[in-house]
Amino acid sequence: MAVLAFLGAAAPSILLALVLGGGVAIGALVLLAARRRQRSWWVALLAGLLTAVVIFGGLALDRSYTTIEYGTVGLVKRFGGLTGTVFEPGLHWRVPFIDELVVIPTVVQSYETSDSPDQSGADYRDIPVTAQTIDGQQILIKYTVLFRIPPSAAVAITQRVGPTLEVVENVIKAHSRNLTRLLAQGYTAEDLYSGDGIFAYQQAVTTALEEEFAPYGVVLEDFLVRKIDFSQEYIDAIEQQQIAQEQIETARYQAEAAEYERDRQIRLAEAEAERIRLMAQADADRQRLLADSEAYSIQARGEALADFPQVIQWEFVRNLQDVRWGFLPSDSVTPLLPVPELGAEETAP
Repeated sequence: MAVLAFLGAAAPSILLALVLGGGVAIGALVLLAARRRQRSWWVALLAGLLTAVVIFGGLALDRSYTTIEYGTVGLVKRFGGLTGTVFEPGLHWRVPFIDELVVIPTVVQSYETSDSPDQSGADYRDIPVTAQTIDGQQILIKYTVLFRIPPSAAVAITQRVGPTLEVVENVIKAHSRNLTRLLAQGYTAEDLYSGDGIFAYQQAVTTALEEEFAPYGVVLEDFLVRKIDFSQEYIDAIEQQQIAQEQIETARYQAEAAEYERDRQIRLAEAEAERIRLMAQADADRQRLLADSEAYSIQARGEALADFPQVIQWEFVRNLQDVRWGFLPSDSVTPLLPVPELGAEETAP
């Protein structure tokens, strides 16, 4: 298969080589025969014309085909104007010595602005755009435009603008540099210094470029803001502002911490006071319960003694220690325990 593909692609060149070689060989043989036979000069002339015709035919054959590489299209130009025929990648035939080709890239290409254009790897390179913010700050904008020319619009774009170099110069470069400069005037330096502001600015430029490219047929693949440079004075001012802001934030955090600590101490004091109050209340309740219990106990004992007076005597005797007998006068005090009287038989002699 590889051999067949090679022969198919190289067939015109091989055929051209055979035709030219055959023409030269025929001319040489005719000249040699004329010399041997000593013919007249017109034989030599005829041989030369035949050789010229063969060589011309070979050259015409070589000019009648062309190969279009991938990522490009070929626009057929005839007598200075485009015919409208577009050759896609592959092998194509054309009218020799009349049709010419304008090759237009259709892949994504890049236009980039940077501080060192000669060191950039973009397809088209340029210097940064100088702009001014709404608050008067001078900035340098470095960006990249990714674009492509669709095959279906290649003829119209080439007829209206020109080949790719003219498209870059008159459409990509002109509109991108103009819009990046104009739209930057709608933002403050602080907006373009932070991430969110840069994203908003990038989206605004992208939308504007899409609208500007659309009438030409050029497709905007992407617009990328790589970097925005500010003056050193502004950078120093921003750094000082950030330092001051950090100090303010630190002071605020410290004040909040002190306030929190004060509230914490207040809550602790309130909790301690509540604890003491609850303990005092609990102790008072305990004392009240003890007093109530003691009063009830006294009342109960009093009622018991009123009902059973002998209990007092019993308690008295029960609590005596190391006492075997006790005597009390019988005329004035009732004995705690009745002592039996001694009989006559129990009287000592």
